[in-house]
Amino acid sequence: MADEQVRLIDLIDDMSSGKDVFFHSVRFVKDVMTEKVKTLALNSTIAKCLEFMEQNQIRHIPIVDRPTGQEEKPCLVGIVSDRDIFRQVSPYLGKIGETDSDSRVARQPLMQIITRKPIIVSPETLVADAIKLMIDNYIDMLPVLSNQDLVGIITSTDILMVFIRLDTILRLNSNGEKKKRRKNIIDALCNNSDELTFQVSSVLQTVEDVMTEQVVCLDEEETVAEAMKIMQAENFRHLPVVGKTEKLVGLIFDRDILRHLQCNRRQIQSQADDSCTNLFSVSPNDPILKQTVRHIMKPNVAHVQPDHDFYGAVKMLYEMKSSCLPVVDDERKVLGLFTVTDVMRGLLAVYALSEKSMA
Repeated sequence: MADEQVRLIDLIDDMSSGKDVFFHSVRFVKDVMTEKVKTLALNSTIAKCLEFMEQNQIRHIPIVDRPTGQEEKPCLVGIVSDRDIFRQVSPYLGKIGETDSDSRVARQPLMQIITRKPIIVSPETLVADAIKLMIDNYIDMLPVLSNQDLVGIITSTDILMVFIRLDTILRLNSNGEKKKRRKNIIDALCNNSDELTFQVSSVLQTVEDVMTEQVVCLDEEETVAEAMKIMQAENFRHLPVVGKTEKLVGLIFDRDILRHLQCNRRQIQSQADDSCTNLFSVSPNDPILKQTVRHIMKPNVAHVQPDHDFYGAVKMLYEMKSSCLPVVDDERKVLGLFTVTDVMRGLLAVYALSEKSMA
């Protein structure tokens, strides 16, 4: 414990003296991963998994096989996400409209829907490499294995925490001087800029620095079928919803749609990824398809403007356990989206610049 305190003190002292050490010190998965991992057994039911997720406010659970021998450790066999659950669970489960078929599905063991052989990393994997895996494969969590033992997980939430911790240190060591230099970090990388002297705090200042500007908006009177079509074609997980005056009125997430799909119209099967390309499996006669998105969207959602503080927006995502914030102008017209993926890309860019500075 004393060694850890000394290292932290040294880190703060070095940052105070102007040394670029934060991203040199926080480089490996072991530096940011969640170590206390909640797991479920392979024979747990879908209903128990859903309840477990809701109680613990988590979206992904490593599934382990527990050997009978006392000396043997549980073995990771796969992952179950809330999307896997929503694909199977009836929207009427636990309600008046629940059928015998709905309850039978809920009693199915997780082995029926588990994603086996998930992408894994080790504690020594670079954080940048883990981020690339998550972005490229449309996943929000990676199990961390050491000698085949599950020692942790790294999630998109852990990535948000990197910036929250950095912001805390920057504020503690801020001299109050107004930053004069400001540059979009993504643009700097794309242009192969050699200017590596500017600090992270002057690069990632506002939401505008990393937000996604090319977005598709849905009219609130569009059907759920149209929302599904766009999500599957573009690999979107969320879409802003606008009213007649083109002002933001809500957000629709892929999870919102999955919660409303009828269980008896879907086959129980594991999906290899969480991308929207393979997300929906629904009968063309499902009544949900004809409903308008305003009936299932999230209304009155939190939103930010382009000049909103970057670190403040990251904290909003973290505290709301959300993956997306709409970016609007003074009239609430949509200008873009600020997503967890944008934050992860921003961190990737920071690591890339850090590596260049070390070369």
